[in-house]
Amino acid sequence: MRRMAATGAASIALATAGLLATSGTAAAGSNGQQIHFKDTKHKVASIWIYGSNQNGQAVGLCWQTPDADTYVRGHWWKGIVDVRLFRNRHCDEANRGVITTLHPKVPKQQDGNFYKVTY
Repeated sequence: MRRMAATGAASIALATAGLLATSGTAAAGSNGQQIHFKDTKHKVASIWIYGSNQNGQAVGLCWQTPDADTYVRGHWWKGIVDVRLFRNRHCDEANRGVITTLHPKVPKQQDGNFYKVTY
């Protein structure tokens, strides 16, 4: 009985230590933000986002914007970021595809996970 109690206590201690070790990986909004793109004019089909990620690396990606609110998940940005707006779904500049380019300054830290960029 003592052996089972000791084994159970050791298992709980290891599980607690594991939880504590993994809980500090990243806090919401602490080293860059994900982008929430708001298309108030309903004219944007895709956006090209280019800027520094949470590791200070230059990153660019094309993201389709099928709705008025688009959440670009899984990518964290900080500092001045270029957000180029396109009429087409493929971030294609041909045939007057570019609407404009926005230059938001995305904070390194804020409450929440998303920084709103509005057009």
